[in-house]
Amino acid sequence: MTGAAAVAARLVWRLRYDLLAVIVLAAVMTALADRIPLQSASALVPLMGIVVSIFIGFRNRNAYNRWWEARTLWSGVVANGRSLHYALLAYENGTPEMATITDRMRRREARHAWQLADELHDAAPSTDVAEITPEDPTGCTATQLLSRQAADIGEMSRSGMIDRQARRVLVTINSAQVGAAIGLERVRRQPIPHFYELFIRSLAWLFAVMVCTRMGAAGHDGAVGIALGVVIMALVVVAERLGRLLDAPMSDDVFGLPLSRFCAQLTSDLLGDSPVSPAR
Repeated sequence: MTGAAAVAARLVWRLRYDLLAVIVLAAVMTALADRIPLQSASALVPLMGIVVSIFIGFRNRNAYNRWWEARTLWSGVVANGRSLHYALLAYENGTPEMATITDRMRRREARHAWQLADELHDAAPSTDVAEITPEDPTGCTATQLLSRQAADIGEMSRSGMIDRQARRVLVTINSAQVGAAIGLERVRRQPIPHFYELFIRSLAWLFAVMVCTRMGAAGHDGAVGIALGVVIMALVVVAERLGRLLDAPMSDDVFGLPLSRFCAQLTSDLLGDSPVSPAR
């Protein structure tokens, strides 16, 4: 199965209950079309469709912007890790003392990425992650790991291993990593308000019900008309749910970012085929 087909299959499975609800609702409303006088509301369907499209479009555009921001910030995490690696290569002086520190900083940068991914997933840190830098406490948070990076930069500067210019470059890279982590935390902790999400979903389903009221109208009581009504209902409900899935870029859902893949790539860039890379 290709990548696109796999995503489509996951999406259909993820929305299986919503699609089933659409079919059940259509069947019930079609059966009740001759018993309940709902046709008077059919005139509101076009107007309601415009209102729903505006609200869902606004919500989905903002959800996509949040998803893209998270993707950009994670790209920054990877880029900052690579920049640190290249900077350390440029500043290494060949002494065992500096080699010890730079090796620890590379491993800590890899651990920070895995730790940050766990925190954004609200998951307990893996024991494999802590083993990347046994020098650091097991319970270190992502923020504390970056603080230790800053401490190592300070140690190299005080010991004369690096000059002021090198110190400034390394501090800038570490500060950029702090900014990326804060941005990701903001995206994760500040989703679209729940009451607004509930409003959009209620609006979408209200429109779906109103579409059902036209199934018994003239020209819509045949199999083709009913099928068209079901398709319209399904498209509206799926469009609303897509916004909800896009609004959770750090989740393991259909549109969640592949954080493990990003972390594995950065770990490979920093450590190569080192056995300390966590297996996930």
